[in-house]
Amino acid sequence: MNKKLALRLLRTTLPSLAEESAAANLSRELQFLADYKYNKYEMYHPGRLFLENLYLWLQQFEEAERAAALNFVRKNLIFVSRQEFEQLAGVLYHDVIKRRQLEITADIGRYPAHKVRTVRESEEFKRVTRSSLYVGMSDGARIDYIRRQNLDICNEQVLPYYDTSDTKVKDLLRELRGSLKDHDAKFRCIFLIDDFCGSGRTLLREVVTSELDGTTPEIPALWRSRLRFNQDSHAFELLYTGEVPPSDQATLRSISADKAYRTALNILFDKAKRQETVLRGALSKVAVGELGKALDANATILFCPLLATEHAMKRLEPLLPKLPGRFSTTHIIPGAVLESSVEITSNATPMGTLCEKYYTDDFGDDHTGCVKFGFDDCGLPVVLHHNTPNNSIYLLWARKRENFNPLFVRYERHGREGA
Repeated sequence: MNKKLALRLLRTTLPSLAEESAAANLSRELQFLADYKYNKYEMYHPGRLFLENLYLWLQQFEEAERAAALNFVRKNLIFVSRQEFEQLAGVLYHDVIKRRQLEITADIGRYPAHKVRTVRESEEFKRVTRSSLYVGMSDGARIDYIRRQNLDICNEQVLPYYDTSDTKVKDLLRELRGSLKDHDAKFRCIFLIDDFCGSGRTLLREVVTSELDGTTPEIPALWRSRLRFNQDSHAFELLYTGEVPPSDQATLRSISADKAYRTALNILFDKAKRQETVLRGALSKVAVGELGKALDANATILFCPLLATEHAMKRLEPLLPKLPGRFSTTHIIPGAVLESSVEITSNATPMGTLCEKYYTDDFGDDHTGCVKFGFDDCGLPVVLHHNTPNNSIYLLWARKRENFNPLFVRYERHGREGA
């Protein structure tokens, strides 16, 4: 889009920009933002980049609301580019992971922590760094970048994906023992690396379960993100958020009068009241998977997202000690943290008001439930260069309805209908 056309469209979209100089200044600012960052959004297509999408997006709001929406994009939107993610990967490795390895070495060798050079040159440090395992928790974890930029990490220390076979674990141990010339050696550190942690629910969550001896009723769309039926175990799984309120109990009972279904619900409600929960999610799979066999009895286990929200940190920290075995000592060491102050979770802000005004139930689906303020009510103003998290406010990414144009179209990894 050329600058003259951009200026003309801005004037038609924002008639309040009466002065040519004001419109020209705004046009230059948006063109700079597009060139510097937003056009690099990898879900855009040639011929329809940021300015084209911005025009279509603003057109959906009433004229009096467009200035507030545009102001949000100019001042509050957080866009994380590929280069910035790579910088976060460097920060995570050199400033966070290396520091933790030095601390572990100092503890093992009983070195004074302030004598960094002594620690770095010690045999214990060499052993700790070689017996460190780096595991990708998602396809965006930048494991490849960390490996290429840090040649002291060998291929036998890297797992691109956490769900691995017993054969692969044995191969890793064999290589480790050969390198250390120790037939009993195991990994002393495991770093579980992820790119972005928005709500933390995909990684770890508590559910209560109940088997169903009967026909599965149709669960309302707004409940499907909280109540799911596991076909493999033929059981319901209810997301645990505490004791189920009477109003929610009544809503769930009204779905079906089937006796088996009502019995399963009562079991779910009783388990929630007694806090009889089980863990689900990627971190739970790691904890009960084959990797545990490769860990030293005193292994340090660290979950290392390049970028995490304060919301996710608060959710995960009380759940980690409930993981089985050595994984109960897992700690979170992020590269950077998004504070809760950036969240939009009510109509207290102009953008929050727009979220409430334009929301309808068909923006959510079976996996997300209500996303009025993003998945799990995270309310993030965040766009990542390769995709937009569904934890962000839906006005940025939702495209389920044919008559809605998102500013940053989102790719749904589940390939859901209407995505």
